[in-house]
Formats: sequence, C-alpha cells, structure tokens
Amino acid sequence: MNRLGLLLWVLLVGAGVLAAQSPPPERLFQDAIHLMETKGDYPAALRLFEQIAKGSDRNLAARSLLYAGLCYEKLGKLGARNAYERLIRDFADQPGLTTAARARLAALTAAGGSPPSGTMAAHRVLADFPAFGALSPDGQRLSYFDWGTGDFSLLDLENKQKRRLARNLSRDGAWLGEAYGSVHSPDGKQIAYVWWNAQNMLELRVVGLDATEPRVLYRNADLRHLDVADWSFDGRFILCTFHLSTGKSQIALVSVGNGAAQILKTFEWPGPGKPSLSPDGRYVAYDFGGDVFLLAVRGTHEVVLVENPANDFNPIWAPEGNRILFTSDRTGSLGIWVLSVADGNPQGAPELLRADMGKTWPVRFARGGSYFYGVQTTMQDVYVAELDPATGKLVAPPSQASRRLVGANSWPEWSPDGKLLAFVTNRSPGGQGLPVLSILSVEIGTQEDLHPRMTNLQRLRWSPDGRSILASGRDEKDRRGLYRIDVQTGDVSPVVRSGGMGVVWQFAWAPDGRTIYYTMGAGIVARDLGTGQERQVQTGASKHFALSPDGRFLAVPREDPSAKSAVLEIFALDAGQPRELLRVPDISVFYKVLSWSADGRFLFFSKDGKLWRVAVEDSVLEELDLAMKGLLQVRVHPDGRRIAFFAWDFGAELWSMERFLPVGAREIAVQR
Repeated sequence: MNRLGLLLWVLLVGAGVLAAQSPPPERLFQDAIHLMETKGDYPAALRLFEQIAKGSDRNLAARSLLYAGLCYEKLGKLGARNAYERLIRDFADQPGLTTAARARLAALTAAGGSPPSGTMAAHRVLADFPAFGALSPDGQRLSYFDWGTGDFSLLDLENKQKRRLARNLSRDGAWLGEAYGSVHSPDGKQIAYVWWNAQNMLELRVVGLDATEPRVLYRNADLRHLDVADWSFDGRFILCTFHLSTGKSQIALVSVGNGAAQILKTFEWPGPGKPSLSPDGRYVAYDFGGDVFLLAVRGTHEVVLVENPANDFNPIWAPEGNRILFTSDRTGSLGIWVLSVADGNPQGAPELLRADMGKTWPVRFARGGSYFYGVQTTMQDVYVAELDPATGKLVAPPSQASRRLVGANSWPEWSPDGKLLAFVTNRSPGGQGLPVLSILSVEIGTQEDLHPRMTNLQRLRWSPDGRSILASGRDEKDRRGLYRIDVQTGDVSPVVRSGGMGVVWQFAWAPDGRTIYYTMGAGIVARDLGTGQERQVQTGASKHFALSPDGRFLAVPREDPSAKSAVLEIFALDAGQPRELLRVPDISVFYKVLSWSADGRFLFFSKDGKLWRVAVEDSVLEELDLAMKGLLQVRVHPDGRRIAFFAWDFGAELWSMERFLPVGAREIAVQR
C-alpha cells in the first residue's frame, strides 16, 4: 500500500472509530432534553440541539430546531425567531412542527419578542407511581389501590406514611371488594372512589379522612365499567363516565348529597376519554375520536375545541378556567398544547407548551399552580431475533420489529407463509383509545394498519389460509370473546362470546382451519367453526395450552401445589392420556411463554426473563442464548429460525412541573 493509500485508510478507520464512539442522534436528543428540562442548563442543551439540527434525520432535526428556539426564549436571546423561521422555511415536510413554530412566532410577536418570565422546572415526585393513583388538591397525599395488600390506601408523599381507607378482606378472610380509581374533594377531607363489591357490582363510594366508614353514593347493576374523573370546585358534584352493558357510555354528574346522577351526554361505542370539569363548574372538556370537545353542564351548548388529523386527547382545565391543556402527537411525538377558551368557545389556535413529553397523562393541577402528571415508563415492544435451531444460540440479536410507534407494540404473530408479521399497536398512553392491528411485510418493510372495532385486542392467531386473524377482546357492546378479523377489510365477526363465563384465556387454530381450541373457565374446548358444535377435550383447571404445529398434541401446564411445582404435560388428542414432560419448582413459569418450535421437536418457555426450551422426545432442558426483562409471547417463524416476541415490564412515575404556564395563568393559579 502506498503512503497516500495508507493515509486514506488511517483516516477512514479513524472516522469509523469516532462514529462508533459517538452517541446516536436520538440519544443526544434525549440528553439535550434532560439538560434543558431537568437541570435547566439551557446553554448546554442549546449546543446539542444545534448539533442535532445539522443531521440527516429530518424529523429529529426539525424537533431540535423547535427546542433550540425554546432554549433561546428561556435565555432571553434573539435566536428564537431565527430557529422558528428556519424550521418553517426548510422543513415543510414536517407540518405538525412547522405549525408549532408558527404558534411560537405568533406568541413572540404578541409579547414584543420577550420570553416568558421565570424558569420552568420539572422534577420527579415518585419513582413508583401506582396505577389509578390520585392526588389531593395540595399535592401532598396519594390515594391508590395497594397491589401488595389489596386495600384502598392513602400515602403521604412527604413522610411516606401509609394508611388504609378501605379493607380488601374481612377479618375472617372473606373478599369484600376492590378499588381502582379515585378523586379528592376540593377541601381534601373526602375521597370518592370506584369499588368492585363482593356481588360483582360497581359502586361509587365516598370516604372521609376522619376515619368515618365509606358510604355508597351511586350503584347501577347495568354498569360494566365506571370511571371517576373530577370533583366540582364547590364540592357538590363528582364527574364520572359510565360504561353500560349495552355498549353505550355516558358522561354524568353524581350529586354528593343524594347520589342522583345527571346524564350530560350519551355516546355510542366507543366512549369518550377521561373528561375534565371547568373550575366554575359550567363546562366539561372531553376527547372523542382523536379530537377535543366542550360540553355545557346546563343547556345544549357543545362545540369542537380541537379538530385535527392528529390524535388529540387528555384535556384538563388550567386553574384559571380560561385555558385547556391537552396532549397531541401532531408534531410527530406526544406534546402538551394549550388552547384559550372564553364563554364555552375556542379562542385562536392551540399553542405548544412542551414537545416530546413521551407517554404521559394529566393527574391534576395542585394549589400554587404545580402541574402533576404521570409518565409511563413501561417497556413494551415487539422484537425479532434469529436462533440456530440446532444449538439455540443467537444468530441475529433481538431488534425491534417496527420503528413506528416504538414502545407501543405487542402480541406478535407470523402469517402461515412467514411473509407477514401481525401485532397490536396501542397509540396512546396506558392503552387508551382503540388498538390498531398492524401488519408488517417482512420482505419489503411496509406496514399497514387495520382498525377493528374492538378493545382489549390480544393473543393474535393467524388462520391457516392467511385470510383472517383470530383475536380475543371486547366488541362494541363490551362483550368479551373470540373474534375473527378479516385482514383485508378489518371487519370483525364473533366466534365465541364469553358472556358471564369470564375471559377466553388461550386459543389455537387447527391446521385444517375448521376447528379452534380454546380455554374459558375450566378445561379446553374444541369448536367446529362450520357447525358451531363444541366438545370438551381436556377437563383440567389450566387456562393455558399450546397446540403442536401438526395439530396432534396439546402442551398443557398444571400446578401441583402439594409439591410446590409446575408440571408440563403433553396431551395426545387421539389418545387422551397425558405424559409428564417437565416438572419445575415455579408454579407460574409456563404461563408467560409456551410455544412449539416449527418442527414440533421443542417447547419454549421463559423463566426470570430468559428463554428456555425442552425437547418433546426426551425432556432435555436447555437455557437458550436470549434474555430480556418481561419476555412474553414467543412465536416461531415457519422457517424454524426466526422468532418474534414481545417484552413487557410495567412502570410509571409521578412528575411535577412548575412555572411552565404563561404568566397570567400562573399568577391566578397561585392566588387560588
């Protein structure tokens, strides 16, 4: 090699090493967000945003310019206008972000170009924020369902002391009920909560913090679900959402005095998102179908506040009562926007308050103007990996199946020919809204979305002819069961409705396409799809099973409490005699993953986030070269090498933001 060639080689290798050592742009972007919003180091954040804005990822570059403008505003420098104008000029292909930039330019013009006073600050309040947690008006106490004890409890956030508000079990061990949602009275002396009683009925209850016994405020046998949303500022009413057995939903005000319910609006399926009551009690804001609406409590006045092709949801009234905050993905990521409202009508266009919030939801405004919100830290996504069938070693490490809506995907399933991968996508935090059935072409990388009219969409199973997908979930009338989804149209038709018998836990399609197997209650049932006739094929108490690829065998786990172990049995459909394949000292191990290899030689399961397989012929157990926290639902590709799975690990945090509202709103909030 000549000297020039050697020099070029050194330069190229050096560049490669530097590139390998440099953090990816998305990581730099998150670092910049952290510097800006958590540490308040705007100069350092600005340098990173300006660096990222020079990159080739246009969405990330445009988002960085928007944030650079916000940093300039906080620093009181004139560069904000230039950043917004550049975004508008050079990134017309990012319409949501250019709209946000125009809104900021308009705000600068209206304010004479001066940035808002004060410095926004965000900090984490609670690292482990429980599901359905609700804050007191002063932001000091948290009511929640205690998963450890089953009780409805109250936590003091300052001293971490906990007290029980409602008991899950009686003193002799009988089940009394379970709580899941709550809201605090304006004076902080009472808490309203939803209670699922021992008779399987939903109740709205109120309990005082003075140790008085809970009282039932509202009960309706026709309720299938009840959400408690808000408590009026005068203390007289509680805002709720009723979900009825007919599939309809209602926004209602329940009187704290006598429990009478005033129905404000009735919806066909699906219902609205969580509503918010204005501080003066005159209006209700709610989201429906991706837009935000305002409804008068008295009279017939109703208007669309926010109408946009984007997904706009989770409205909440600001403390002064003339603005509404809401979450939107119109910039390509979830952010908080604000809209002025006067006399029940929108004023002007929405304005971006904070971009790139991630999967968050409003908890409440507390006295002093602090805005509390939940942050979903749940790890959930669909991954694809490649294993050597002979050794179980990784050939290709796990990678996310789709780069769209990362962290929102679950329940993967390969098509019979292996060319398509179907999975469920939940676009909003906490799975709010209707799920999407996503179908990814493995060969060319295109992804199509179907919108079946179902909720709780889970456990996909592709039909042997590749024309439809069997899934569990709920239909438009909130009826549980198994449903068939046409992969061309997204049309849904019922196969098995569970009715009062409970959840369909597991199911499989026989290779001939004419029979399905499923569990609901005790035992495994075979159903002829042509005649609708059913027969019991296994009478054990297991809720889970896996059907072999040739349709001849069932793998069925069962618990052996006396030996404190789990047993995996092979059940021949034509013989009916089970054979014990494996016994392990963990009674739940086979429930997380149970799947056959494509050739029927192995069964996969997970334990402690690691993937294992057991040989069907001789029960040889192997730990495979794949581990990921929350590993679930392994599905094997027809080629026997690739696997798809999803990993899920629930988590949420409670955060607070101060000084992020415009000055006028914040000053009024402090006065209140």
